[in-house]
Amino acid sequence: MLLATIPAPAREGEPIPYRRLLLRAPVLAIVTAHFATTWTIYVLLSWLPSYFREVQGLSIANAGLFSAAPWLSYFAASNVAAVASDRCIARGYSVTSMRKIMQCGGLIACAGLLLAVREAHSPGLAVFLLCVAAAAQGMCLSGFPPGILDVAPRHSAVVYGFSNTFATIPGIIGVALTGWLVDVTGTYAAAFALTAAVGLTGAAVFGWLFVARPVVD
Repeated sequence: MLLATIPAPAREGEPIPYRRLLLRAPVLAIVTAHFATTWTIYVLLSWLPSYFREVQGLSIANAGLFSAAPWLSYFAASNVAAVASDRCIARGYSVTSMRKIMQCGGLIACAGLLLAVREAHSPGLAVFLLCVAAAAQGMCLSGFPPGILDVAPRHSAVVYGFSNTFATIPGIIGVALTGWLVDVTGTYAAAFALTAAVGLTGAAVFGWLFVARPVVD
C-alpha cells in the first residue's frame, strides 16, 4: 500500500524542469545542509589522526586507533536515527519536523561538541567528545538525504547530483583551509570553530527553508 503512494520515477526522455526543480527554497535547504554535513565529515576524516598525534601526543598507531573510534559511533548512530525517524513518522509525527530534528539537531549538537573539543586536554576526553560529535553527524543521514526524495520523488537523482556537486567542495576547500588555519594559529581551535560555524549555518538554513513536499509535479 505504501509503495502505491510513491510517484513513479521520471521516464527516459521526459523533459526535466531544471529551473522549477532546482531553484526552490527546499532544494537550497538541502544543498546547504549537504554542504555543511560533508564539510564536517571531510575535516574530521582528514585531520583527526594529525589532531590526536600533534595535540594529544599519541603515537601514530594510537592516533589511528583513536581516529577510527568516532566513525564506529557514526555508523551506529546513523542506523539508530534512521529507525527512530521512521517509527516517529509512522506514529504520526510530521515528516518535515522529523527531517529538521535529525538534520538540525545533528549539526547543532556536532557544532557544540567540536567547540568543546578545543578545551579537551586528555586523549580520553577528546575521543569521547569526538565520538558523540560523529554520532550527531550520523543523525544527519536521516535529514537531507531522505529529504531529497520528499521534495523530488520523480527527479531525486537530479537533485542529489546537483546537491552533491556543491557538497564535494568541502573536500577541497574545507580540508585545505583547515590545514592553513592549523599552520597559522598553531592549534586546531580555529579549525574546529570554523567547522562548527559552517554546521550552525547549515542547520539554520535547513530549519528555515525545508519543507517535505514535492516542489514540482
